[in-house]
Amino acid sequence: MTLDEIRAALDAELEATPEFYDFKVQRREAEGPLWRVTLQPGYVFAEGRRGGLASAQALLDDSLDGATAWWGAPQRGTAGVLALSVEDDQLLLHNASSPPPDPDQLIRLYPTRFLRAVTEAWWDAGWAAQALQALDRLERQAAGRDTGWAGGEADAADGPVLTGSPFRWLRPGQRQALGLLQQRCAFLWGPPGTGKTTTLGVMLAEYLELRPKARVLMLSTTNAAVDLATLAVDKALHKGRREVWRAGVQRLGTRFQAAAYVGREHLIPADALGEGGLIQRLARAEAARPATRDPQALKAWSDRVAALRLELRHSAQQVLRRCRLAAMTTTRAVGTLRSLRELGGEGDATGSEPAFDLLVFDEASQVSLAHTLALLPLGRAWLFAGDPSQLSPVLRSPEPAARRWLGRSAFSLMPRSGSAVVRLEEQSRMAEPISALVSDLFYDGSLRVADDAARRADWRAARQRPLAQSAVEEHLLLHELDSDGAWSATERGPVRRESAEFIADTVATELATGRWQPQELIVLTPFRAQRSLIRQCLQQRGVDESVKVSTVHRAQGSEAPGVIFDPVDGRSPFLNTEEALRLFNVAFSRAQARLLVCLSPADRAHPVLAALLQRRRLAADRREPLELALLAAQPGFPASALGQRVRAGRHCGEVSRISPDGRQFWLVNERSGAEQLFDTAFWQAKARALPRP
Repeated sequence: MTLDEIRAALDAELEATPEFYDFKVQRREAEGPLWRVTLQPGYVFAEGRRGGLASAQALLDDSLDGATAWWGAPQRGTAGVLALSVEDDQLLLHNASSPPPDPDQLIRLYPTRFLRAVTEAWWDAGWAAQALQALDRLERQAAGRDTGWAGGEADAADGPVLTGSPFRWLRPGQRQALGLLQQRCAFLWGPPGTGKTTTLGVMLAEYLELRPKARVLMLSTTNAAVDLATLAVDKALHKGRREVWRAGVQRLGTRFQAAAYVGREHLIPADALGEGGLIQRLARAEAARPATRDPQALKAWSDRVAALRLELRHSAQQVLRRCRLAAMTTTRAVGTLRSLRELGGEGDATGSEPAFDLLVFDEASQVSLAHTLALLPLGRAWLFAGDPSQLSPVLRSPEPAARRWLGRSAFSLMPRSGSAVVRLEEQSRMAEPISALVSDLFYDGSLRVADDAARRADWRAARQRPLAQSAVEEHLLLHELDSDGAWSATERGPVRRESAEFIADTVATELATGRWQPQELIVLTPFRAQRSLIRQCLQQRGVDESVKVSTVHRAQGSEAPGVIFDPVDGRSPFLNTEEALRLFNVAFSRAQARLLVCLSPADRAHPVLAALLQRRRLAADRREPLELALLAAQPGFPASALGQRVRAGRHCGEVSRISPDGRQFWLVNERSGAEQLFDTAFWQAKARALPRP
């Protein structure tokens, strides 16, 4: 039974997710009301995990910021994690009820567990039944058996007909996306740089005007993503001369980026603003965050920010009832599901009527299917926006049921074609060579630079930025290393010192020249251990701390003129999975002007990384391609084609190898850099069918 399977999947994922992590204390130091605790770098124990596995998956990480700490000796106590210094293996604790553990004793960290709220929703029998009805609707649509607004095909015309007015600059794909809100369930596929969030803003701004009594719930995966989507709607309302509707858009939750709302205070619940310009004060306070090494200042700063945010808390129910569009994270939505349900029907929690006319999921490809389904009964119509070719929901459990319901998103049920699906194909982030790389490797060649961007001289000039002694016209740089990455017990993960030193030298040199500013460079790596090592190397060179060094998983949604990517170890099992393809896509597509990739001998054997080298080599091949069908007519084929540059229909590349029996051969596609398999007999038959001269 589906319901039993979903519940079992959630139980499996909860079981696979450690409830706590134990670290061993190396030393502790009192710093006023705070405690600085240094952890032994080689010891991590996760509930229900072997030590080695825990070390790989449960490193001290920024995600533990805000966790609860507990210890049993020398005196039982608790504290909050105020901050972490990942590079130094240090915790900064506040509100400690007793002194933290002595050296060689254990301290336990309890991270926040958001999955429990999803589980509770699925154990509500009545709500689960409605969620399963939503699943049936999605599955029927994916099979081509259901479309339309609210009541089905007969009611399709009842949806609002958007014109995109007055935004004449909308691209063809964006204009096509306007029709999605005529559907009961629709998908907006937005590859990197295609303006998905801007498109959402335009769509929802006009929707609010055309349906003045409709209510919208807009959700996204992170607070930063919610901020971007909320601001996109507000900007579209302002630029579209729909000022009257701006006050009806509300950003719920207190973990927003305050600086983004300066001048847009109406987006934050109004009666929390007071007369003192609360948003401006909060923005100034957050911008003044002191360094972790100054615990007294950090404690004072944290208390001030917490006090300001406390002023922002007030009745969510009041805000929800009066606003037209409410924006929040998917985590908050499922955590406050009962309150949201009470907005429908007669105000009880049965959810007899959907509380919202339109439910929008931004970054929907990162929300698990179980989480999504638990929220779908809140809306009459649904719009999923995201990119299934980028990162999928995080999954820990290896159980098949967990992979089905928690490792997939709603995009796994997206129809292959039809009026309910629009894929944007014009992007204005990446320079053309980077765009072509991302397009050929991850989007079957469909992604291209938008004409309006390519025509702008300022857009082109902004992408002519030399990096690491490269020529102006070089946008994709491959730096070849001598040493491969390897697992380090000390660093608790895969590391490669040669690439870390090279990256630190490169960043320090570029900043010293003044050609690049710290905020213009992002360093990405798949592994947290290497991220820590790179940060250490940058610190040793006195590099500005504002240079972003991040794991790829935390980089989705960001972009920068220059991106340096260090894969560390191409042999890693983690980098040889289907999910790793999405990770490479995210890493490469963050770059606007320059993409620098570090490659060792082991990296060059990885299918995706090898493709980078093959594309570069074949791009320099000036030989005229030979028609494969003509070569197939010659004696000795396919051996006679080995090493030749050939054209096979829409494919062009070099014949790289032949099977021992000669029945098959492989062509390295010069666009994707990947090998393609061809059948010898098929091409010989094709050659025989050619008209004779």
